[in-house]
Amino acid sequence: KKCGPIWLKAAAALIRLASDSMGDDFFRIHPKGHGSVVIGEHGLKANSLVTYYRGEVYPSWRWCEKLDAIERTQEILNLRPNLPDFYNMAMERPMKDPRGYGMLFVDASRKSGLGSSFSHSCDPTCEVRVVALNGRLSLAMTTLRDLERGEELTFDYNAVTESLNEYR
Repeated sequence: KKCGPIWLKAAAALIRLASDSMGDDFFRIHPKGHGSVVIGEHGLKANSLVTYYRGEVYPSWRWCEKLDAIERTQEILNLRPNLPDFYNMAMERPMKDPRGYGMLFVDASRKSGLGSSFSHSCDPTCEVRVVALNGRLSLAMTTLRDLERGEELTFDYNAVTESLNEYR
């Protein structure tokens, strides 16, 4: 069982105090390099729902159109980034779905929730599961094991790239 460093536990306690005094609507934090951490006094139990991965949902054909349009615009305006941002997930619609089988893409680059601030780890503390919620597909982010206050919330991005630049 991995525990966060002592300073991170102390920071989580301070974040909880600030959040309690200001309310959840007025307190957001996205620390660079540390992602989101558990701030609850008693941590989180294994298989606990942490959040849902939120974003705009696109069918595969529309997603490809969007990526092509972004790429063309970046080339025209010479705005090509060295490394792309990854704020999207693919979600497979099951064969039994009345709308038919297919891939959907959830894009959290503009509209998102807490889940898009989770960092990548090859040894993650959370996983993403496709679930049905009120008849709609969602991406639930749940804990893989018991987590203590101060531990970082991470998941395996399972990212695949053909770019040597991105791989490094």
